[in-house]
Amino acid sequence: MSEHIIDHYANQIPILPGEYLPAYLARLRKMTCGIEPRRLMSFSGSTQMGKLHQLFPRVASCFAYRPSERERSGALLQEHLGSRYWRGFLDEKAYKEHVQQVNLKVKSKRSIFEGEELLDSLKPMKFCEHCRDDDIERYGTPMWHAAHQVTSLYVCEKHRVPLHQFSLEADKTLLDYPVITNSVAANSASVQADPLRTWLDVASKQLLKIRTIHNRERIKDIKSDMTRAFRAKETPYTMRINIEYRNAWRSYAADSLNALCPNEQCFKFFLARPSLGLTQQLKQNAPVRHPLIFLLAMKFAEDMVGGNLS
Repeated sequence: MSEHIIDHYANQIPILPGEYLPAYLARLRKMTCGIEPRRLMSFSGSTQMGKLHQLFPRVASCFAYRPSERERSGALLQEHLGSRYWRGFLDEKAYKEHVQQVNLKVKSKRSIFEGEELLDSLKPMKFCEHCRDDDIERYGTPMWHAAHQVTSLYVCEKHRVPLHQFSLEADKTLLDYPVITNSVAANSASVQADPLRTWLDVASKQLLKIRTIHNRERIKDIKSDMTRAFRAKETPYTMRINIEYRNAWRSYAADSLNALCPNEQCFKFFLARPSLGLTQQLKQNAPVRHPLIFLLAMKFAEDMVGGNLS
C-alpha cells in the first residue's frame, strides 16, 4: 500500500466536522480493530495517543502536516479551530522545528510547551451535553469536539451552557474512550464557574475566532501594553521589571494554578522555571510561551494596573 494506512481508512471513515483529532484517530483505531496500533501510528514514533499531557499531540502533528495531495491530511490543522488557541503563542520557526523533530521520529517526551506533562489534571476531557445529543441525532456518533478541549474553555460557545468534564483514569487514554459513551456522560460533572474561569473562557474564545497570523500580531500588541503597564524596559539581553511585580506574579500564578488544579507538583514546577516568569511573558523575541501562563499574566496585569488587555 503506497499511501499511509490512515489515509486508506480515512477515505472510508472521514473525520467529522469539528471532531477532536486525537479522538478521531482513536475512533478510527477502534473501527479498524484488526490493525496493530504501532502500524496505525507508525509515522509518529509514539503510541501514546490520547494522553492529554500535550496541547498538540505528536501523532496529530504528523498526520496533519504530512505531505499529501488531499486537503484532509495536508491542511487539517492549518486553520483547525483548536490550533488557533495555541499557534499564536509560538513563532513559525519554533513550530516547524517541533514538527520536523516529530517527523524524524526523534524520541523525546518534551512537549512543544514546557510543563504540559504536568497539566493532566487541568485538562480533563470536556463535552457539551447538548452537542452530544445533536451529534447522536446528526451523525449517530457522540464525538469529542476539538473546541471543547481547549484547556481554558469552560462554556459551550453554541449552547451557552457549562461544559461537562470527564477525567481519564491513570491507565486509560482516548483509545479507551474514543466517543462520549453513556458511561462517560454518567461519570462526568459540570464545570463550576468562578471569576477566573469565566475570564479565561472569554479570552480563549477570542483566540479561537482569529486566524493564527493575526493572533501572533495581537499577542505582540498585548505584550507591548503589558510592558507599558508594568513600566518594564526590554534590552537586547533581558527585560527589566520591578521586583515587586515579579514577586506578586509568582504568588498570583501559584494561587491561580492551585485554584484551577490543586496539584502542588504542578504549580511548583511552573514557578521554578525562569521561562515561565513574568519576564518571559513580556519579551517580544521569546519564540515560545505557554498559552495558559500567558493568559494568566494578562489577567494579572489587568488586576494589578486596571484596564482591559484582551
